[in-house]
Amino acid sequence: MKKRITVFSIVLMLLFSLVAANAVELPEGVPSVLSTPTISNMELMKNDEGLPYFRLEFTIPESMFQLNSDSPTGGYLDVEMAGSIDGEAGWDDGGSFDVYTNEEAIVPGKQNTYYVELYLEDEGGMTETVINSRIYSFKYRFSYCYYYGEGPGEWDYVYSPWSNELSSKSESYYKDASSWAVSELDKANEAGLIPAILQGADMTKPITREEFAELALTLYEKTSEISAQPVAVNPFTDTVNPQILKALNIGVTQGTSATTFSPNVLINREQCATMLFRTIKAIAPSSDYSIEGIKDFPDQKNISEYAVQPTKYMSKLGIIKGDASTGNFMPKAVTNAEQAAGYGMATREAAILMSVRTYDAIK
Repeated sequence: MKKRITVFSIVLMLLFSLVAANAVELPEGVPSVLSTPTISNMELMKNDEGLPYFRLEFTIPESMFQLNSDSPTGGYLDVEMAGSIDGEAGWDDGGSFDVYTNEEAIVPGKQNTYYVELYLEDEGGMTETVINSRIYSFKYRFSYCYYYGEGPGEWDYVYSPWSNELSSKSESYYKDASSWAVSELDKANEAGLIPAILQGADMTKPITREEFAELALTLYEKTSEISAQPVAVNPFTDTVNPQILKALNIGVTQGTSATTFSPNVLINREQCATMLFRTIKAIAPSSDYSIEGIKDFPDQKNISEYAVQPTKYMSKLGIIKGDASTGNFMPKAVTNAEQAAGYGMATREAAILMSVRTYDAIK
């Protein structure tokens, strides 16, 4: 799908922000906020005529297909893009949701993911060298225009949060990674182990339950070469993410209650170990998972009962090790001070490193 990038208009932005005020109550079927898209794998390419363009992959949550199909109040779903050049807002674009989901743009092997091609307007002398000397950034969101009231022209909008932002001057699969993690992040990317939800994300930040579930699912599918299917009935009221429902179906993850998954809750080290352990068992259920002879960690008393076997087994494989100086596993925070300091939490880059080491150990 080809999209023409146009010069951004501040006036249009201001007019756009002055649409009719929200109705007191949203009409039936119109969500108060839309699910967030994800973009990944941004590349500078050339067409058959030698003209340069950016291509990226646009991943759409299943709930947006449902909203587009239901079309409550007879409204319509659009996609909006915001871009910048050298850090200054300079572009906007977008279009019909149906245009973005053109069958010809489907990315092979990826669910609900489509290619988006962003062509640059040549103002004279546009060459690959010129493009490479500048920083181009892009992000996307959904908007749903719905009808309310009884009078003519009573329309309003609801929006999704903006997606992650990709830049032409950084690797599309990570941002602000620690120097010690870069080589293994490169390795994980080459193996296809970094899910879309983490591509373009700040690697030094803590990882959430949703992100880790997608990471573990990607590890399962890449290693087993089996495409997981979501559970038939979603038990959760706080997520409709099909990747979480797939991870649930194969036993990689569980909810925090019978009806909640808590996707935005940060995950700690013992939970990481447990989810990776379940992933390995899903890949090779008949293997030996004995931890006989593995010594207790000095802080064994702080490890939850459900996580004892997973933490010891992952340590046995050398995937999640204890602290080099004390030998402590540091499974989770157990005091208020530790909680405030983020003790025992896992960062995105550490989680990806756990995944690629697991891949190497069992492939």
